[in-house]
Amino acid sequence: MAEKIKIDNNVFVYPMPVTLLGANLKGKANFMALGWVSRVNANPPMLGVGVHKSHYTPEGIMENRSFSVNFPHSEMVKKTDYCGLVSGEKVDKSGLFEVFYGELETAPMIKECTLNLECRLIETLEFPTNFFFLWEKSLLLIRKSST
Repeated sequence: MAEKIKIDNNVFVYPMPVTLLGANLKGKANFMALGWVSRVNANPPMLGVGVHKSHYTPEGIMENRSFSVNFPHSEMVKKTDYCGLVSGEKVDKSGLFEVFYGELETAPMIKECTLNLECRLIETLEFPTNFFFLWEKSLLLIRKSST
């Protein structure tokens, strides 16, 4: 049997998808790169996202009680990375993508993404470093195949 070694307890289960979390802030669409998206309940289907408190985006989520989770395709890697490097508090990211809105009318979604989840906030859990937003899908959109 292989020997075991003790490692740091701040371990993540990989892979986690890189997504773009969208929220309206001060009348503008804002997007941040996010890797912490989890299924938390089967029936009804509920999911959660973990966002560090230092980010600008939670302000918009709590204000509007809605947000989006957008799954970019590989050709969007540069814009996705950029959204993770700059804060919407300092840089206007509303023009990076073709933005549209669904049934909630307050959760900006990205047309170029392969999959969009429009989310209605159910509950916010506050932890020492992160907010965990529990949500249910209002609308699920997937890009049509070109064939």
